Amino acid sequence: MSTFVLAITALAATLAVAGSGDAGVSGPTEKTTDVTIAKSYRYDPERIEIQAGQTVTWTNEDNFTHTVQVDGQEDHEVERGDSVSITFDETGTYRYVCTLHRQDMEGEVIVK
Repeated sequence: MSTFVLAITALAATLAVAGSGDAGVSGPTEKTTDVTIAKSYRYDPERIEIQAGQTVTWTNEDNFTHTVQVDGQEDHEVERGDSVSITFDETGTYRYVCTLHRQDMEGEVIVK
């Protein structure tokens, strides 16, 4: 059998397995929650609740660079159009802030 035929056969088998799921079984729960760094110097939403082990992704849709700093930890610079993701493994309330615009941009993540 030629390499091309083997590759096509492998691809067909992979697609068949991927499409054979039971429609009555629900998939995994959503593991990422999105926060938008919106125009007018704000996070949207400012307060979110997630489960331990989930990830929050902040995406900058403003025209200016912002940061995401959670509870005084590492400061993540987020340029226009970029994102930063942080996974929260332990329960608790975590405050986050843009260190460039503290007076206007803050929020919290509540992990259950």
